[in-house]
Amino acid sequence: MEFYSQIADAYDELFPYQEKQLVFVQNALGGQFVQKTILDMGCGTGALAIAMARRSAKVRAFDFDAGMIVKAEEKRPQALDLKFCEGDIRTISKDYALLRFDGIICLGNTLVHLNDHADVLKLFRDAAGLLNPGGKFIFQIVNYDRVVKNKVNYLPEIITANYEFIRRYEHRPDGKINFNTVLSKQDEVISENQVVLLPLLKSWIEHSLSEIFSEVIFFGGFDGSEWNEDAFHLVVEARL
Repeated sequence: MEFYSQIADAYDELFPYQEKQLVFVQNALGGQFVQKTILDMGCGTGALAIAMARRSAKVRAFDFDAGMIVKAEEKRPQALDLKFCEGDIRTISKDYALLRFDGIICLGNTLVHLNDHADVLKLFRDAAGLLNPGGKFIFQIVNYDRVVKNKVNYLPEIITANYEFIRRYEHRPDGKINFNTVLSKQDEVISENQVVLLPLLKSWIEHSLSEIFSEVIFFGGFDGSEWNEDAFHLVVEARL
């Protein structure tokens, strides 16, 4: 996807590694990573995948964007049970048909890039089919209950030492959202793009997951806070 290829060089500065994501996933998987098998879908430049592998998890990680995987490979330490590759969340049942995982994670608002609810439901089922008994499917998106209810038209600007990243929402008549972004470096625009997002609401997610998984828990962030309509994030932990 052109948008992510354009921001690959800036990605780690715009979205630095967050230890709280690692802790959240570790707690969801029983408090430790040793010998856990994990699939990281939409891994970006691989910081979380590397952190999990450093703690003795067996990690397979992919991203749709080749530029992200190049950056991930540049950072990947040797002697870890960790593999990066290009991949598509729509084809995991085929791509990983011979593997089973204790945890499947999909962070960073990745799911809402799918085309429609049928694609999302298929992914839920595909993820369940790749989990070991009692395995966890963990994902995080922006809390679109808040975005839709309040007609939110922007996300906070990200300003770092080298970059300024402006993010705007445009609500469409068909219910989808145009995600308009401008990335600048030293006041020079280096990327201006638009991506269509599918706003997933908690009620739909809960109903869909409950038909597939035995337990579904919602959080308002990786700090384990309780979800509410005004939370910025929606984090989901679903147990097979």
